[in-house]
Amino acid sequence: MLPYIFVAAATLAVFPILTLYKMNVEKLKQDPSQHARVQNNLMIGVALSEVIPILLIIYGYAQMESVSNISALYLPGIILLFLVIFAVIFIFMQAKVGVPEEAKSMITQFSIISMILALAIPIISIVSLIMMMP
Repeated sequence: MLPYIFVAAATLAVFPILTLYKMNVEKLKQDPSQHARVQNNLMIGVALSEVIPILLIIYGYAQMESVSNISALYLPGIILLFLVIFAVIFIFMQAKVGVPEEAKSMITQFSIISMILALAIPIISIVSLIMMMP
């Protein structure tokens, strides 16, 4: 059951960050001059949305032990990989569709920052699963 704590942490981190990204990238597409304000809103939202996942990661590390059978890590690992793939595809699709030419570089930069923020907790969760291997 412990591997699913890391899956829950990654899920609770990725989906709010993707929601914040979607809302803020739409604002940036409409008015590229608000780049600093939109990026500030994203950072504050990410900080607030990662509180519970970080607490779950700490709890998972406190309870961590090696599993007796590696097959118990397959499903959580696959879920985490699909979560990472979904986040990357979602961010790239939002960055490529409906972007005005004058905002293309700002949205690309904003998308890369958002991707790094969205993938931080899932990468920690994947490393945690690797640490649980027998």
